Amino acid sequence: MARVDVIMPQMGESIAEGTLSRWIKKAGEEIKRDEPIFEISTDKVDAEIPAPVAGTLAEILVQEGETVAVQTVVARIETEVGATVPAAAQPVPEPATATAPPPVVIPAPVAAAAPMA
Repeated sequence: MARVDVIMPQMGESIAEGTLSRWIKKAGEEIKRDEPIFEISTDKVDAEIPAPVAGTLAEILVQEGETVAVQTVVARIETEVGATVPAAAQPVPEPATATAPPPVVIPAPVAAAAPMA
């Protein structure tokens, strides 16, 4: 068996901390990968946080109502030795908006005036 740390995720670039508002699972409970295990609240978002791996919620390190910094270990999951832990999700940068060059204005040719008789 191996233990995998569960961390307080960063929910946005400007978010430095979050409050663990509620444990959905209790210590000793079996959990599936991607199953919500706790809820967090930040100044910008409230979210359920999924388990990074399947296993048993072995240890709860942060209690409900506590505010902790991003990347703080909040719990540990006991899992099989061969279980794979997904890499931390990287924020996807928003595509840069291309600025179009100003349109080129070509004046229309002026017709020659017909001679008057």
